[in-house]
Amino acid sequence: MLVVFRVLLRALELLALLPFRILHLLLDRVAFNPRLGPLRYVAGAGIFYVCLAVLLVYVLAPIRGAVGHYTLGPKLHYDAERWLATAIYDARGSFVGTFDPRLDSLRDVNYSSEAIDLGDYVANPDHKSIPVREVPEHYWQCLVYHEDRNLGGLLNPFGIDLPGVLKIPLSTVRRSIAAKRLVLGVGGSTLAMQFVRVIYKTPPHAGEGALLKLKRKLGEWWLAPVVYRELTDGGRNEALKQWAANHLWLAQRTGGAPLHGIELTSRIVFGKEAADLSIAEQFVLASAVNRPIILLEGSERLNAVRLDRWRYLIEVRARTCAEKLISDEALQKEVVFELVAMAAGPPDPKIKPRLQDALDKYAPSLALPAQANPIVRANALMPAARYGIREEMKQRYGFGWREHVRGITTTIDAVKNLAFGERMRTRLSEIDARYGDKIDAAYTLDPAKASDERPSTGVIIAAANASGEIVRYFEQGENAAYFGSPFARETATGYYDSGRESRMVASTGKIIAAIAIANTLRDTPQSLYLDTQAPARGLETCARGGERHGRRALVAFACSLNGPLMTRTAQVGQARVKRLIDELGFNMPPVNADGSGTPPSTAVVLGQVAAAPRRVHQLAGVVLASLIGRGATPLPEPTLIKRYDFTNLEDHGPETSGKITPDKIIRTGGRTLVRALLQAPLCYEVAGKPTGTLKDLSAWCAARRPGLKLHFAKTGTQVTEDVDATVDAWIAGGLQFANGAAYSYVVVVGTGSAGAPWARNLHAAQVAVPLVDALLTDLEAEAMGRKRAPSPPTKAKPPASASTSKKQAKLAAD
Repeated sequence: MLVVFRVLLRALELLALLPFRILHLLLDRVAFNPRLGPLRYVAGAGIFYVCLAVLLVYVLAPIRGAVGHYTLGPKLHYDAERWLATAIYDARGSFVGTFDPRLDSLRDVNYSSEAIDLGDYVANPDHKSIPVREVPEHYWQCLVYHEDRNLGGLLNPFGIDLPGVLKIPLSTVRRSIAAKRLVLGVGGSTLAMQFVRVIYKTPPHAGEGALLKLKRKLGEWWLAPVVYRELTDGGRNEALKQWAANHLWLAQRTGGAPLHGIELTSRIVFGKEAADLSIAEQFVLASAVNRPIILLEGSERLNAVRLDRWRYLIEVRARTCAEKLISDEALQKEVVFELVAMAAGPPDPKIKPRLQDALDKYAPSLALPAQANPIVRANALMPAARYGIREEMKQRYGFGWREHVRGITTTIDAVKNLAFGERMRTRLSEIDARYGDKIDAAYTLDPAKASDERPSTGVIIAAANASGEIVRYFEQGENAAYFGSPFARETATGYYDSGRESRMVASTGKIIAAIAIANTLRDTPQSLYLDTQAPARGLETCARGGERHGRRALVAFACSLNGPLMTRTAQVGQARVKRLIDELGFNMPPVNADGSGTPPSTAVVLGQVAAAPRRVHQLAGVVLASLIGRGATPLPEPTLIKRYDFTNLEDHGPETSGKITPDKIIRTGGRTLVRALLQAPLCYEVAGKPTGTLKDLSAWCAARRPGLKLHFAKTGTQVTEDVDATVDAWIAGGLQFANGAAYSYVVVVGTGSAGAPWARNLHAAQVAVPLVDALLTDLEAEAMGRKRAPSPPTKAKPPASASTSKKQAKLAAD
């Protein structure tokens, strides 16, 4: 036994000494052999370089990976997370594009081509890619075959490939002789080294000199072991495969930036998701690494390069993968046959014809670049909705929404909504031209006139179906004010705090008053409410005066009479009204300095309660659901997102809140009264003439319009202490057509700030009514399943006569 032990010990000793003896032999017989003459210096340098390569691959790389795991790991992961892109699909499932990087960064964004120094932090240029959920296996196999054949093996155990390092001197000599100047050779860049390039934007380029190239290569060797260590922690390579599928540059847009990742590139090049790629298509994309597909035609020379590049990818690299990696002969022939068919020419970028037609019509200057640029495509097809979608995701996940969401399917049809937006811009231009003398010179309603010096007045137009899915959405501005005031958003987290919302809702608050009164089950449309400012004659009209008379409930709501409604709502009981305000998610006015506050009944009638336009829209949806028999189903806040595509199927984030069950808000016995009171602004007549505050929309009264079963609406104008200083013009309502299609809507024109009035003596009946008319015409076409027919502009309400007092003009408009 002792003899065996001695033999084993001696064998280990010889094995440990073997490298040194080999090195001694090489030095003695080669490097320091005088008989070799000057060649011994070349040989010595070669031996020295080989030793350095071995030291780099087997000693320095593992040490660097272990140390870097603790010092650079978190930063590396954050730098890599910034590439996360979110795909956008419209209601038809068509791929619209991806979010602009300027909209979706957690901490910083750098959409330039150079790194930006932010003190102790460097923001590297972003590249955006849709994260793939499952890496296509044939793509991975072909990629490894071409780019990192020794991955994880004896020759590349820690992220640096030994043969690749060793061939650099030989490549240097060959390239220098060919160029007749010193040109540093190339070595096999491992996948980990390529990840370093793409994350920190340090790819090789034709103009780099030998020193710059050496510096870049040293930087890749320095970080590659850390990357490899992070991606293979625990002996698993799933993260490595994910990065290989998500980070690498696979296609080049002519005249633009590259496309990264198989998931995004497959949508543009082949018009399908990565999971649906054929084996041949997977081989093509894997072969495009370091030889990206050139999209879109250009000059004659570029077209020749584009075709030559494509054929090389198909006929050489992809075909090699098919012949080397597929053992089944029949399958191999099938894949090769598909590759041969693809070799005729590079494919044009894939986009749905209807989306392309919409780009050609509504964004002609962006139509061509949008084909191969998913960011430009989304910006052009959803100019307003993308801001709303981003804000809705922030309200659910905060600034970290990218960590949860890899794609969303929106509720709107991109083409229809784009056409709708064009009509709204035309209508706004007409309103601006008609009332330009009343609009503050610092603002404009015409989108074509808007600039940094003269911003556009905020405009919000949204309509949702009976389930709360938004089908039409238009906003002017980039702060998505529909979803709440910027002041109410947490700057540190991105979450929205509805309790901080201060935007008063004007006379749309009377919808809450109508519900409160109807829930008492005591009133009818003919009930009399005391009005201390009633006229001596014409109590059925909207006239005001100085006498005390009873006014019918129908008249009070049709004419938005504050006095009678405050009196009656107060009789409901302040506790009941306050509970209703809370259940609907509205905020009471701030308490006064002396501790006193506005009574809830007064707050709702005068519209001093505050809420985001989205919450007012939900209120209209609650009333609609109750009146059409869907009150038992909880109604969420109106949403632009039909479906989330989560990055991790098991991590869906927090549940959405804010659902309201209409039957808990409106009692069954009160529905008839709510319907009558809220239809009155549209339908009320005196002597056969429309008389309500929405008389200019009287053609949309259900009793007068064939095919319309129900329509209610409430208008309001928010002013400052100066009753002529217009802040917001509101209209909120809902309608149902005879075929059952039902929609709620809200329209707001204004700044939302009492400190920023934008017009004088301009009310909802003048600026919001034309927009609502155009919206309703669009919804009618949608409900009837027909193409929208153009309609003439609505005749807006004329300004008050000179003899009418300013106070009366304001009250009449409300």
